[in-house]
Parts: sequence; structure tokens; C-alpha cells
Amino acid sequence: MATRPDDLRAFAEDPAAFVEVGPDEERIVTDRYSVTFSPGEHFWSTSVARVRFGEGGAEAGVGEIRELMAARGRTAAAWALGPSATPPGLMERLLDLGMESESDEGSVILVLTEAPSVGDTPFRVERVATYEHHLAVIEVGNEGFDFSAADAADERRRARATFDSEQAGGYTARLLAFDGDRPVATGRAWRSPFGLYLGGGATLPSDRRRGAMSALVAAAWEEAVASGTPALVTHGGAMAAAVLERLGFRPTGVVRHLIDRVDRSRRPGQA
Repeated sequence: MATRPDDLRAFAEDPAAFVEVGPDEERIVTDRYSVTFSPGEHFWSTSVARVRFGEGGAEAGVGEIRELMAARGRTAAAWALGPSATPPGLMERLLDLGMESESDEGSVILVLTEAPSVGDTPFRVERVATYEHHLAVIEVGNEGFDFSAADAADERRRARATFDSEQAGGYTARLLAFDGDRPVATGRAWRSPFGLYLGGGATLPSDRRRGAMSALVAAAWEEAVASGTPALVTHGGAMAAAVLERLGFRPTGVVRHLIDRVDRSRRPGQA
């Protein structure tokens, strides 16, 4: 059965509210927000999406989410505000409540519903099925994202538990691109009833602009088709969006990103 356009648009805007969660994750969904708690010490290990506070509801909503964070020992969260977030002016209100903008431009919402236009590529892409390849994914990501020493150490520390959870749950697929036998790029596809969300894309600096991400997109599309949900969505910056549009992705809007770093000495709803 084909995915309805409205469902696909909602999924593309707020994928964190729709993708399957792993056995080591927790997602809380209300009619006002979705919060996902994932393992790790990064700020993005707590993600807030599909924000629908309504007029005058921002302070109460933020306080409620901060209470949930405090109960789980979380001190930071990544917020994503799509075009449907409410009330109007929400981003400015959240900044007044002490949040910080992650970037000035935000991310372009991108949707692919036909096979990507990928030409010949020197890269081989495999779905990660061994712990050795999982470790390679982590190292490519650490270098590709230029993680701090603390963030890289956190990824390595959790490697075995993360691998075991992903292999047992089947809710996500890690993809690894090779140039010969050398891992050079990685991406991750999360499953949902409406398609796959492709994120976590990273390429070694020495191998950028050679087509590795195009090869990963082609492999992710094959995963989506095999899952019976032939659609890919992703969020990308302006430069990445231009590349993805050439592959066939359609832009449908912009998501703004904020970080909420919670001071445990204040009451949960305070700035």
C-alpha cells in the first residue's frame, strides 16, 4: 500500500517521532511533542521533535520535557523545529528560555520517492553485520564529524552494546562504503511505516567529493525498497542538499535546530 503524501510529509519533517526505536531507547509521544532518549552522553542522545505547544504553551511544555530529562539524568537535548511547529515565534521563545541555536541556516527537508540518479562509482557499500565493521563505522564517523576526544571516546565505549542492540532489534541499518578494502564513508537508515530516514552520513575528509555518499544513498534506497516502503527522507545543510537534489531528492521545507543545556540548579521550566 502506497504511503499517503500527508504521512510522508509528516515523517520527513519529524522523522524522530516515527522511526522505530531500539531496545536500548525510550520514546515518549504526546499530542504536544515527541522525546527520544538514546544511549550516550552527546546532546543529541536526547532528541525533541514534532513540537505542537499551541499558543501560550511553550513554557509549560519546556518545563515538562526538562522534568523528563532530569528524571533520566540528562543535561542536554537537541530540539528540531519543522515548519509545522507551534506556536508561531516558538524558536524565539525557546531562545528566551535559555536554549541556543545549533546553526544559523537549519537543515533542508529532503524526500526521495524514485530510484536515485547515481552513476558509476568506485565504492562498494555493505550493510554492517560484523563487529569489526561496526568499529570501522565509529572511526569513520569520529573523523568525518571531527568529534571531540570526549565524544569519540563515548562512541568507542558504547560500541559493543550499540552493535548488539542494533543487530538484535533490526530497527536500523548501518551502511559502510569501501574504496577497495578501505572504509571511507558511513550512513545509517532508520525504519518507519512510511520509509527510511537516512542520517549519520560521514565521509573521511581525504575522500570527500568522490561520490561515496551517492553510493550510500543508492544502497539506502535498496534497503527502503526491500522493506516495502520505497521512500527516503533526510535533512541536510545547503551544500549537502544541493548534491542530494541532483540525485533526485525534493526539498520540502527547513528544520531549525536548537540545543537545550539544562542547568540542574534551576527549576525545570526556568531559563
